[in-house]
Amino acid sequence: MVTDSEQKIPWQERLWVFIEGSILWLFIITLTLSFTVILALNTSLTPRVEVREGQPSMVPVVAPRSIAFESNELTRKARELAAANVNDVYDPPSAAIGRSQNDLARDIFAFVDTVRADTLASPATKINYLKAITYIRLEDEVAEDLVVMSGEAYETTKADILRIIQVMMRNQIRDVDLNDSRRQARLEASFDLSPQQERVVTSIAPQFVVANSFFNEEQTQSQRQAAAERIPVQIQEVRQGEMIVRVGELVTKEHVETLTELDLLQQERRWQDIVSFFTASLMAVTLITFYWQQFHPRLREVVRYWFLFGLLILLFVFAARFMIPGRTVLAYLYPAAALSLLLAIIFDKRLALIVTIILATIVGLIANNSLEIAVYTAAGGLLAVLTLTDTIRINAVFRAGLMAALGNMATILVFRLPQNMEPLELLELLLVGLLSGIFAASLTIGGFYLAGSLFGVITTVQLQDLSRLDHPLLKELLRRAPGTYHHSIMVANLAEQAAERIKANSTLVRVGAFYHDIGKMNRPPFFTENQDGISPHDSLDPYSSARIIMSHVTDGLSLARQHRLPDRIRDFIAEHHGNRVVSVFYKKALAQAGEAGAESVEKKRFQYPGPRPRSRETGIVALADAVEAASTAVRPDTEMAIEKLVNAIVEDHLKENQLDNANLTLGDLRQIRESFSETLKGRFHVRIKYPGNEALLAANQNPDLPPLELPANASSALDLSVSSPIPPQRSEKDAVLLSSPTRSSD
Repeated sequence: MVTDSEQKIPWQERLWVFIEGSILWLFIITLTLSFTVILALNTSLTPRVEVREGQPSMVPVVAPRSIAFESNELTRKARELAAANVNDVYDPPSAAIGRSQNDLARDIFAFVDTVRADTLASPATKINYLKAITYIRLEDEVAEDLVVMSGEAYETTKADILRIIQVMMRNQIRDVDLNDSRRQARLEASFDLSPQQERVVTSIAPQFVVANSFFNEEQTQSQRQAAAERIPVQIQEVRQGEMIVRVGELVTKEHVETLTELDLLQQERRWQDIVSFFTASLMAVTLITFYWQQFHPRLREVVRYWFLFGLLILLFVFAARFMIPGRTVLAYLYPAAALSLLLAIIFDKRLALIVTIILATIVGLIANNSLEIAVYTAAGGLLAVLTLTDTIRINAVFRAGLMAALGNMATILVFRLPQNMEPLELLELLLVGLLSGIFAASLTIGGFYLAGSLFGVITTVQLQDLSRLDHPLLKELLRRAPGTYHHSIMVANLAEQAAERIKANSTLVRVGAFYHDIGKMNRPPFFTENQDGISPHDSLDPYSSARIIMSHVTDGLSLARQHRLPDRIRDFIAEHHGNRVVSVFYKKALAQAGEAGAESVEKKRFQYPGPRPRSRETGIVALADAVEAASTAVRPDTEMAIEKLVNAIVEDHLKENQLDNANLTLGDLRQIRESFSETLKGRFHVRIKYPGNEALLAANQNPDLPPLELPANASSALDLSVSSPIPPQRSEKDAVLLSSPTRSSD
């Protein structure tokens, strides 16, 4: 059911509210899908060819550029060849096998002896007995020789056979060499033998020669693997103009690898590749978004900052997709440091460091999982960010670019020196690394100016132009509200020195202080610094006075939009009062209402719209504005009085939680107090003690008294205490100065 209040809101506004609430998820989804599409693109600066492994090429392919890469195919072949050259490993000869064969031969000859000694068996029967021996095969002629051979000849033959067995079995005999060993055994027969004896020896002795050394597969594989591992990674070099594949030539794996490295091969994306790219994109975007959400709560509400942030990352990833594949010289010219510097200048250094590491990972993925290119991308960007001292000055950007160049060159030396590159090629890569850093610095300055004009990001030139005191808006402020103009200059001096002390953006602080009160030029007489002793608030009710005083914030924002001041400058206008209460008119309203009607006084009607300071710079200006206004009203003339004044103002802002979002540490606040005190000491080094300030002087000079309580109307930005009493016995001049309630609205 739609309520009446919802019906009154235009649908365009409701749509915008919904978009603002969903911007985080829109950012994650859009950036993730964009990353995936870019990574999945088959991008190249050269035409692609379509060939298939194992099929003849239909077109000749010539190398468009020179490259040198680690070839997996050449490395694999070289290692396979090294492993193949390792001989099979065999165990040492087994003496047990030799003894076993010798014993077996003796047993067989013992049987032969028994057969020969049998006087009852006929020769034919004896031959059959011998041929029945199962271990050796005896031919008829050899068996007959053993039967009819004389005893002396038999013994000589037996001894020679046993000798041959012992000699041969002491040698290493492999199964693959068994036939050769048996042939060698036949040649070992003694020269003193008769033909009959030699026939028996050459027939029987080789049969007892068996393999005594066997193949050791485990040791063989180990030695082959060690030999393969000793082969280094093979580098494939291709010169520009070299013919890679000829027409009709069968395409090999080496061809495919070379074409892939040259980014010439038309590849089809598999679903596994798409899933991999999507996962990498989602991880990168999630990390970036969570960091943004955690540490940039203010910027996450500004849609154009989201858009600028995402656009910068996508542009550099898209450029990497074109420049990186193949790891040619062009890859080393990739200006990754430019993105790092732009993010450090526009947002902050921590975000730049996070994105640089993530970008380096993505670039390494694009470069076929190249660790060298990933480290090259990260080293230059990280060094550039860490050495960027002043995000406003152009020379600081070029110094950071030179540091990025040094990081590039160092990475090249780390990865390329071990590859024994030619000196000229190494020098060429080093020169490209140097040019990459200079190119990144130039691209940073150009991109910074472009972002300033298209997205309202403040630039160096804008700050320099806005800091000129002859700027039309400042000239108009001087003409219409000279007191406010002088007050703004004093605030700028106070704030700038404090910003330099804590290493904040001092130039931005100074320019922001110049314009923080420009809204007062619409109604100058209503503000104390522009009055000449007469206050128009005396004739107004407190509600009208508070509305007029608080309107200088909205009027200032309106003037800032008309003159197209950058957002960072508008922040100083909106935040320099935070959401504090104009206490003078609030107390006046309470006094008019009396105790009975005090509840009817709405405090919100006397409260500035805010927001409270959301950056270190706007927090410094808010404090400086309060300190300058209060010091002008009270005019402390001792060091102790100045320190008490500054401490009271800072403590009051802390009590009212005005600095909760300013990202100022206690250490920063201590240094800011010291800076304010030193500046005011130089301003109020000698003051005349006007009559009527005795009580105030006594409080300033006595350290044992409680902290100084300023007049409630002493500073428009101060409002230290709703119940702050106005010191009595003032001179007429001081009474005019402090009685006007408008100072409390400044």
